[in-house]
Amino acid sequence: MKKDYKHEMAYRDDWKKLTGSLPVKMTNDYLFRALLQTDEKTLKAIVASVLHISIQDVTEIVVTNPIELGETVDSKELHLDVSVILNDKDKINIEMQASHYEGWSDRTLIYLCRSFDSLNHGQDYSEVHRAIQVSFTDFTLFPDAPEFFSTYMLINKMKSTQIYSDKLSIINIDLTNVELAVEEDRKYGVDRWAKIFKADSWEDLKMLATEDKTTEQAVSSIWQLTEDRFIREEMLRREDNEREYRYLLEQAEKAKKVDELEQTVSEQEKRIAELEALLAEKDK
Repeated sequence: MKKDYKHEMAYRDDWKKLTGSLPVKMTNDYLFRALLQTDEKTLKAIVASVLHISIQDVTEIVVTNPIELGETVDSKELHLDVSVILNDKDKINIEMQASHYEGWSDRTLIYLCRSFDSLNHGQDYSEVHRAIQVSFTDFTLFPDAPEFFSTYMLINKMKSTQIYSDKLSIINIDLTNVELAVEEDRKYGVDRWAKIFKADSWEDLKMLATEDKTTEQAVSSIWQLTEDRFIREEMLRREDNEREYRYLLEQAEKAKKVDELEQTVSEQEKRIAELEALLAEKDK
């Protein structure tokens, strides 16, 4: 019989004896999903951190799209986002994404707009609540302008300080650029969560867990989830899917380069033929 995992992650310290590489890293979206769904304390702490608010301001948080942990996720489903309602009003969509693919920015916009369009018939427009899309990415969104923590909103592009509305925002945390964290990020511990999500070994996690009780609780939950056979199987299955997806992306990119090369060669051959024709005409 499967367990009921909802909010059952009590603190345990068995992981303190562990050493070596992690069986699954937190960039695994299934592990990330399981952690946020089962450990309410950690979920509250992460939300408070990325919103740059005090954890005391997170009075209530509810996951609105829970999954049955340990059950097989459709391999076609590439995204395991966590949708939550904060303090009975604001909608927040949180996800972990390891691979960058074409159309990523458009996808986050679609998710954000779906969350924002939540008024029921008869409700006044003023009753709409904030919608926030939060993405932890294991890649740099804009390589020409790398940032660790970035927030995007609707603004007047001629007057960048004039915000059209604060009810729509996209937050991106680049796990590959933790060294770019600024004082504000460190103040709210966003860089600490990023280091946890990028950790490779138990030694890394144990060192980070000494910083505060919330982090220690999160590491305990990570250990408990990776120890569960059913959940671990799904984590590994997701990693297999991710590897296959990356392989297909690489093959598609190689095919694109081959097509471009063949096109270049074809154009060069055509140009050579034209030059030969001109030379032949000149000789004639």
